[in-house]
Amino acid sequence: MSYQQSPSRRAFTRLSAIALTAASVTFSQAASAQSPASDLESEFFLELLLDVDPQLDAGPTSIAPVTGGTFGGPAIQGIVHPGGADWITQVAGHSSLDVRITLETDDGELIYMSYTGIVSAGAGGLYWRVRPIFHTASEKYDWLNHTVFIGKNKQVPGKVAYDIFRIL
Repeated sequence: MSYQQSPSRRAFTRLSAIALTAASVTFSQAASAQSPASDLESEFFLELLLDVDPQLDAGPTSIAPVTGGTFGGPAIQGIVHPGGADWITQVAGHSSLDVRITLETDDGELIYMSYTGIVSAGAGGLYWRVRPIFHTASEKYDWLNHTVFIGKNKQVPGKVAYDIFRIL
């Protein structure tokens, strides 16, 4: 008859200590070895120029009606239809943006564009970034439905303006 002998308390303690040490070394190596697999790359997609009416005060949220505008880049251009708006909410020292607009390309395709973003003042100046999302039924521009974009405000007199970049 054979039976397995369970490890003694001393052997069990020693094995536990070895296992814990191995686990902590592996964890610290993984934590310190974190680095990006590659650089984040982007390419210019379009310039967006919006015409807006004066803001309507609605308490902590202001509403800036979008009355039109234009957009254009190397592969796309067109107009911004009136009827959209920018909901600007003051939150903890910054402005939170929520914008919804309709674009029409020069070749007659409709694209719904929404974006959220942040505007804040810092030591380096104004930080104004947006995260656009595009929706379209157009076969030609279907790729917009599943591509990530980032935008950065730029100064154009009389306009709300952005350069929008496609993340590769």
